[in-house]
Amino acid sequence: MTKGSSVFDYVRHVAACVVLGYSANALMALQALLLSNDPEVLKTLRRVLDNVNIDLHVCHTADEADSIIKRRKYDALVVDCDIRNAPAVLKELRKGKSNKSCIAFALINHATTIQQAFEMGANFVLDKPLALDRTTRSVRAAQGLIMRERRRYHRHLVNATGTIIVDAGTEIPVGITNISEGGISIECVRRLDQGGAARLKFFLPGAKKTFEIKGEIAWSGDDGRAGIRFQVLPIEAKQELEEWMGKRGLLSNGAMFINATTHA
Repeated sequence: MTKGSSVFDYVRHVAACVVLGYSANALMALQALLLSNDPEVLKTLRRVLDNVNIDLHVCHTADEADSIIKRRKYDALVVDCDIRNAPAVLKELRKGKSNKSCIAFALINHATTIQQAFEMGANFVLDKPLALDRTTRSVRAAQGLIMRERRRYHRHLVNATGTIIVDAGTEIPVGITNISEGGISIECVRRLDQGGAARLKFFLPGAKKTFEIKGEIAWSGDDGRAGIRFQVLPIEAKQELEEWMGKRGLLSNGAMFINATTHA
């Protein structure tokens, strides 16, 4: 529970997640990154986000933001377009791997128009100075979209082992920490090259056969942890994975991401 939120707010949040069918892991606080050096922006956002159980991380330069979003996944990004080169952060966000589907807010003043903000890739646009009521409404709308996205891609803790083949056929033992319908998180003895191709071979507890799947290294850390996005999933492997997850009540029931800026 974040600072400033009440027990009632947290219980209401948990109850809503249960009603919507989210797993227990989905109750973890959402993560947002703010690029701004405006103290009033920070004050308003902290007040709003604390009330809806969203943890806020802050950076002050475009270079810092760009570096962070390449290394860590966020549920939401808030960009103050008054910051030098901030619009470029929004544009680059959609080109990345880990954060291309995160919800993006653009905070504009006079230099950037609403149309320009949407063209940069923003899902929501807010005028500065931030109005508390409008910011609250926008954040609550974004929260619903984020939870749908989490439900689709949320990974579930497992305890399994396998191997990954990278580079020129190098085979590395890995530990599998969590899995979803679209990808897998692993731990190994070396850093993997982000964006590189990988072949995975692993066995899940209770599964009928070994999985052999081709994927792409979506993110990686110096500590040997990495996330692999499935790219080529054979029909039999897909059916086996769905059956394995279905038995554990982990399927997403077809939840889909909704772009808030799309108009019919």
